[in-house]
Amino acid sequence: MNFSQLETFLVLAQTLSITKTAEKTFCTQPAVSIKIRNLEQQLNTLLFERINNRLFLTEQGRIYQKYVRQALNLLETAKTHLDQFNDPTQGNIKLGASHFVGVFFLPQLMANYKKSYPNVNISLDISSSQQLIQKLADHQLDLLIMSDQIYFDPHKYELKTFLDDELILIVPNDHWLATEKGCTFDSLRNETLLTKQEHSNTRLFLEKRIHQKDKIMPKLLEINSLEGIKQGVIYGLGIGIIPKIAVKNELKFGLIKEVKVVDIEFNRKICFVHQKDKYLSPTIRQFLDYLVKVNIVV
Repeated sequence: MNFSQLETFLVLAQTLSITKTAEKTFCTQPAVSIKIRNLEQQLNTLLFERINNRLFLTEQGRIYQKYVRQALNLLETAKTHLDQFNDPTQGNIKLGASHFVGVFFLPQLMANYKKSYPNVNISLDISSSQQLIQKLADHQLDLLIMSDQIYFDPHKYELKTFLDDELILIVPNDHWLATEKGCTFDSLRNETLLTKQEHSNTRLFLEKRIHQKDKIMPKLLEINSLEGIKQGVIYGLGIGIIPKIAVKNELKFGLIKEVKVVDIEFNRKICFVHQKDKYLSPTIRQFLDYLVKVNIVV
């Protein structure tokens, strides 16, 4: 078993074509067939099957594909870390973030970091929490940056908070609360609260805090994006409780009003997460130091 066999296997698992695999790996079709046949003999299992002249991965092949991808990603990461070992001002950082963090927190943070370290290449993957956690487990990402409300196994992952995330109540400019300095949560009982879908992390966080204070949830109207909730509030569809940083421009230009909820605080943390046993290159460690010291102005 060698790297050439494993790389050929991954390409064939993706293309399911001997011809395309030969083109992508710059070798002949017979050579591709020999590599796969030898690999199957070494593993003593069938990785591919041909049905009606079409190639398919077997169940064993799908399982093996996952492990080979992890192994090669890990080896590529090791090579990158070795290349940048003596110079933390250069190298690559692969970040993953949930939609809110990736859209509203990270652009400013990354722009400021790049001013000091222009030769560090940072990639950003904005996906669902489940997808990001799987990519982190597969070594496709170095770090995740997301809300601390998401559970990570403390035996497998290192988690450190570095930013406060304050959620605030926003109302339309012509709302009866728009001229008030504050209100109780009970006074919102007859309002329509625009919120994300039932199983979103933000929705779960709000419900948990409201339940902890023994309060009654207002009527809900689900909108599956922060931008949609903001626009709904602007046009009088309802009120919203969303991260302050997500509405700083709307507040600045007077499109909506912020009202203090005096009997509940909706504060959470933003954290970075990496695997506990992961080797952190000097470039990544330098970036983590920056995160701890960072100051995002809302």
